[in-house]
Amino acid sequence: MSTQPGNVSRSRPQKYQNATAFKNTLHDTSVQTKKILNVKIENVCARCKDIIEWKIKYKKYKPLTVPRKCVKCEAKTVKSAYHIACSACAERLKICAKCGAPEGSESSSQTTAQED
Repeated sequence: MSTQPGNVSRSRPQKYQNATAFKNTLHDTSVQTKKILNVKIENVCARCKDIIEWKIKYKKYKPLTVPRKCVKCEAKTVKSAYHIACSACAERLKICAKCGAPEGSESSSQTTAQED
């Protein structure tokens, strides 16, 4: 694209396009990869679930090696990667374990942003 101010439309199609979709098990069929593919994504909002699924799909997911500290109860009980709260606190407080947003607020804020 040009650096000219206001020139936001492209006049030609994409130069390179993949013929086949990315397969994360094409060259790596290790035990670690199989564990990552079978990870259960629980206690998260829809947006965070999509983010974690994308990371798993494109081999960007890195599992935790040691438990992390929960931001709510301060105990080392977070065993899932990219989570900030343990599953017990997420269920008890009804929050997303990844972003910490309340269950009802995430869906309502997404719909208002799409309407504008």
